Amino acid sequence: MHSDLPIMTFASAADLREWLAKHHATSKGIRARIFKVSSGRQSMSFLELLDEGLCFGWSESKRVKGDDESYLQQFTPRRTKGTTSKRNQARVKQLIKEKRMTAAGLRALGPEI
Repeated sequence: MHSDLPIMTFASAADLREWLAKHHATSKGIRARIFKVSSGRQSMSFLELLDEGLCFGWSESKRVKGDDESYLQQFTPRRTKGTTSKRNQARVKQLIKEKRMTAAGLRALGPEI
């Protein structure tokens, strides 16, 4: 995991979406802190991170333990087109129906969607 990427915590998917709207084109990535349900701390879920990332052309990769209450998920702009899993293709189709996809997200995924 890139230890030079900043650790960021988002209380909700809406907070992450707001951050991505401002920084998706300029940031090299982040390590997103996601709290375990057992911690009692509010944070977005992995699936929320995944969906918002797809919307803006970002992808998740390595996950490591942060502390006893959380883990860190590497989250960076998508670097290659044509590597979208079947699961993510299905999620993107749903996000398109919900009108949540951005132009940046569609460009990053390429013509396969």
